[in-house]
Amino acid sequence: MATASPPPSGKMRAVQYDRYGGGAEGLTHVEVPIPAPKKGEVLIKMEAASINPIDWKIQSGMVRPFLPWRFPVIPACDLAGEVAAVGGGVSGFKLGDRVVSINFPVQ
Repeated sequence: MATASPPPSGKMRAVQYDRYGGGAEGLTHVEVPIPAPKKGEVLIKMEAASINPIDWKIQSGMVRPFLPWRFPVIPACDLAGEVAAVGGGVSGFKLGDRVVSINFPVQ
């Protein structure tokens, strides 16, 4: 089991939306605090991401009846990057590991 590590401090750049609808025009570039990974989570410094069809279906509100969201949302179902911090209870990952992820979006 990996030892929990503190997340980097400071801010990160992100693209987010704060309501359903709007398409590409509904996305905004923002700076937000770097989150700390919770128990069982890792923080990934993203180097690449795609726009998965579920990302735009969520933003459009198409899946709202069974995937309601709290805003703002930073879409990221498919990504690649490097482990930047490790939460407690995580095994199989360590700082600096290069990873790819396909996430099922839940909040």
